[in-house]
Amino acid sequence: MQPRIAAAAAAAVVVAFAATGCNLVTPQATLIEYDPSDGVSGTTGTVMIHNAMLIGEPGGDELSLAATFTNDGEATFVEVRYEDAVEQVRVPEGVTTYGFPEQQLILPSSDDLTFGSLQNVAFTADGAEPAGLRVPAISTEVVGYETLAPAAE
Repeated sequence: MQPRIAAAAAAAVVVAFAATGCNLVTPQATLIEYDPSDGVSGTTGTVMIHNAMLIGEPGGDELSLAATFTNDGEATFVEVRYEDAVEQVRVPEGVTTYGFPEQQLILPSSDDLTFGSLQNVAFTADGAEPAGLRVPAISTEVVGYETLAPAAE
């Protein structure tokens, strides 16, 4: 009778380990950082860039950079480089958002831009290490982005 009890206990341990043991070697998915929207994120110095994307109209010659900057340090400027264009944006302490009609950062669009592609955009805060991001180019024909086209100033 003793061997049966020991075999049953061993079988119960094997079944329990097989059913739950994979958590010992599998990374916990909730700890994996990702961008939950269409944009991309990065960091330069004390400034974090969130959900950066380029939005433009098909056939247009301008793009609007939509991004949110979070600055944990003192007010600073972030240099944004896209192709031959260089823009300086003021990023005070706290959260600053660009990309809506009331506050846009307009960049020139090249003739060979393909919407849906990733474009190289570099962000640099006050001489810190630049954050080179592959930012998606999104057309205003995409549902939800119709109102985010570059607006005349």
